[in-house]
Amino acid sequence: MSNDHDDRKEIIGDFLTWVRQNEAAGMEWFLDEGSAPVAGTPQPAPVTGTTADPDDPFLEICNQFVAQTLGLIERQPPVRKPDPSAQDKATALAALRDEVLPCTACPLHETRHSTVFGAGNPDADVVFVGEAPGRDEDIQGEPFVGRSGKLLTKILSAIGYGRDDVFICNILKCRPPNNRDPQPAEVAACEIHLKRQLAILDPRVICCLGRVAAQTLLGTDASLKRLRQTVHFYEGIPVMATYHPAALLRNPGWKRDTWNDVRKMRALIDALKLGES
Repeated sequence: MSNDHDDRKEIIGDFLTWVRQNEAAGMEWFLDEGSAPVAGTPQPAPVTGTTADPDDPFLEICNQFVAQTLGLIERQPPVRKPDPSAQDKATALAALRDEVLPCTACPLHETRHSTVFGAGNPDADVVFVGEAPGRDEDIQGEPFVGRSGKLLTKILSAIGYGRDDVFICNILKCRPPNNRDPQPAEVAACEIHLKRQLAILDPRVICCLGRVAAQTLLGTDASLKRLRQTVHFYEGIPVMATYHPAALLRNPGWKRDTWNDVRKMRALIDALKLGES
């Protein structure tokens, strides 16, 4: 990535144009699942064509976020990347999946219906990491397929992604009984799978969905509120955190914050891609 200040300004300018063109795209999932706007909560401004309100203060917030994050990335120590000639990502993931599916490293294998390895594009720009499979995921063997999964699909669509454009997985590959939080021993047993998964995928950005996913991946006990405030790094990869879709179903008032989080994430990805071109 170039260190030239003018190049960075050009990248940010291009990104701001993108934000203006997509400002209102999230209205559909703001109002899904039968939830009405929370009284007093600002909703996305009406737009004409594809141009949003240029006075929206979020544009300046995004501007600052991208500039600060690009600066942080430039200051990160170099990280050894996997050799792309050794094995293509799809083949490597398939081999890892075959290893993980019969895993018996922790007691969760005794109560699971399916091992949920993860799914999506091996060459994805972003990997979404959740906490653990739920009932629907355990039955179908796929991540985020229940009500929260449908909401995640709408959120992705609002920032220009389909599920086939991203990769989705969880901290744990097996469902904890009654959807309880992962236990330390379970995380320790499953972490090796996630680390290998992320090393193969090597995305531009990781997005943690919910407190447990973010705390576990980053090795911290900081609150989700604090973790959402800035970018973190995992093996040199920028990590962002936002609310889990299941939490949004219980608390629709958090959708505005999540919408801002994922727009910043998409803006960062686009800025990184522009910087590489």
